[in-house]
Amino acid sequence: MTTTAAGTQAIWAFEEHEHRDLVRGINRIHDVACEIGRRPTPELSVDVLDVLRWLDGTLEPHIGWEEAWLYPEIEARTGTPWATRAARFDHQQVREMAARLRADQALLSSGGGGDQQAEARCHLFGLEALLRAHIEREERFLIPLLEDERATLRADERSVPVGTLD
Repeated sequence: MTTTAAGTQAIWAFEEHEHRDLVRGINRIHDVACEIGRRPTPELSVDVLDVLRWLDGTLEPHIGWEEAWLYPEIEARTGTPWATRAARFDHQQVREMAARLRADQALLSSGGGGDQQAEARCHLFGLEALLRAHIEREERFLIPLLEDERATLRADERSVPVGTLD
């Protein structure tokens, strides 16, 4: 698969920007988890519902883009699907945790008590940790594969003899 240096740079910048935006949502997950036990259950139910809306409206489209374009691109460049296997597994865990939070939110909205609040808090903190670790692994292990491609393209451009570029 051929990508120009400018295209690779754009991919890198887009992913970096996306991850910075995701951190805001992840911080919100942390804040909601911290509020459990300090605020009335109906308010917590609304907060968990807001987290679920963020998961559906922001995170899931990001995951979809990664799975539909970014990961296949990385796999093509590395020649193996194993490069993205752990990241795809993380995505499945995120979806499973979102399902748990949906169940938590339903119980909280019906007036679930202390045990249900404790479960929701654990699930929120678990989701936060999973997302933070996933983003860090992507930035340390997957995104540098795009950087490697940029370096290769720059080296190729330097090796082209003068006067041969159109």
